[in-house]
Amino acid sequence: MNTDRTLVLEFLKGSARPLPITSNPLACALRGELIELDAERGTALLAFALDERSAQGAGVLQGGVLATLLDFAMAFAAHARLARAEREFATATLTVNLLRPAPVGRYLARGRVVREGRKLLFADAELTAASDATVVATASAVLPLAVPDR
Repeated sequence: MNTDRTLVLEFLKGSARPLPITSNPLACALRGELIELDAERGTALLAFALDERSAQGAGVLQGGVLATLLDFAMAFAAHARLARAEREFATATLTVNLLRPAPVGRYLARGRVVREGRKLLFADAELTAASDATVVATASAVLPLAVPDR
C-alpha cells in the first residue's frame, strides 16, 4: 500500500493533529505537516517549513520545490477522497503557475479534488505564505485512477 495513503487513513481515523508527514522522505526533508483532511469534500491542508536548501541562486524558493508542494497537496486530497475506495492514482499532468517570488519560510498548500470520474480525478491546489496568506503559486492536475493489483 502507498505509505502516503496509510498516513491519510491514520489521520482520518482521528490521530493527533497536526501530524508530521513521515510517510515520504521528500515530505520529511521539506518538513511537511498534515493539518486538515476532509474525505467527503476531497480536500487537504499541508504545511511546509522551507529553508535555504530549497532556494535557488536569487535567494527565493526554487520553482520545482513549489510544484512539489502543490503536487503533495493534490495527492493528499485525492487520498482523502479515495480513502474508502480501493483505488490508486498517479499524477499524469501537472500545470503550475508561479505567481510571485517565494522567500524561504513556512507555506500552506491547500489541495482539493475538483471532479472524480470513473477513470480520472481532477484536482487543483494553492500555495500561500503562512505569514500573510499571500498566494505564491497555483496548480492543477489530472490523476488517472486504477484498481490496485491484488
